[in-house]
Amino acid sequence: MDNVFYLLADPMFIVELEHNRWYIRDINYAFTKLTGYKKAELADADPDGLLRRGYTFGGLMTQLGDDNEQTVEQELISKTTASIPVRFTCRRLPSSQQTCYIIICKDYSEEKYIEEFAMDNQILMSIGVSDQFRITSATRYYSPFKQRGANLINQVVFDHVAEESRKSLRRIMEYSRTHGTTEHADIRLFVGDQLRMTTAVIKPFYSGNKEFKSYVILLTGILQPAREEDAAYKLRMLMLNKNITATSLAQSTLISLTTISKIRNGKIKKPQRLTAELIAGELGVKPETIWSGFKRY
Repeated sequence: MDNVFYLLADPMFIVELEHNRWYIRDINYAFTKLTGYKKAELADADPDGLLRRGYTFGGLMTQLGDDNEQTVEQELISKTTASIPVRFTCRRLPSSQQTCYIIICKDYSEEKYIEEFAMDNQILMSIGVSDQFRITSATRYYSPFKQRGANLINQVVFDHVAEESRKSLRRIMEYSRTHGTTEHADIRLFVGDQLRMTTAVIKPFYSGNKEFKSYVILLTGILQPAREEDAAYKLRMLMLNKNITATSLAQSTLISLTTISKIRNGKIKKPQRLTAELIAGELGVKPETIWSGFKRY
């Protein structure tokens, strides 16, 4: 196989139909990165093993046909048995003696995550970020974000964040990447010509070989200027100043992440006494510092 095949950016593998059975004949480096499989592990293997149980490669090829434009969405199974949502396309290799196809795999894990998140949650804007913190994609869903997503591509994400929030955002992103956790954060960023506090969800993504791939940042809301007595605001500021994430606070207090998030967002205004004491203790303050009416409930 031409060396160009191995260097192409899209994950690909080559299959051959022989005696009515499909065999994997080759894979490129991008496919190894996507799935974690090395060439020697898949040589002459049945490609059924790459698909979720109940699906066959023959069935996939029937759907793809010989039409280069046909796309089929299915899950590819990595070496670690993780399911990777993939869009398959194929191209037949010209040969008079063999029936060979190149199968191209487009991973759309990030896109699927955004779609599923949006089914139950509001998204103002979604941002894809590379391991170098550069914006790779940006989609605006609602105002007041008026800047076109295409204009943000390849810019450093921190350039759009208030200076006092950059260090905290970087730390949260690095924590998320290291621990593989989805994090919630409050970020001061530029909305139009103004700095506004926004709520964000940060999720890391990895390749099948466990190598970090990218972040997705979902901007989910814009916080209104809070009064000083607003407990949710005080809690968020304490967590921000002490570099404590929602996930780490949940782990250290044994309070569920869902409950922590609801308290941070003001959906739970008066947490139970033990919950308030555990949170305040972890932040190094008294409960009444956050909840002014603590002694009365």
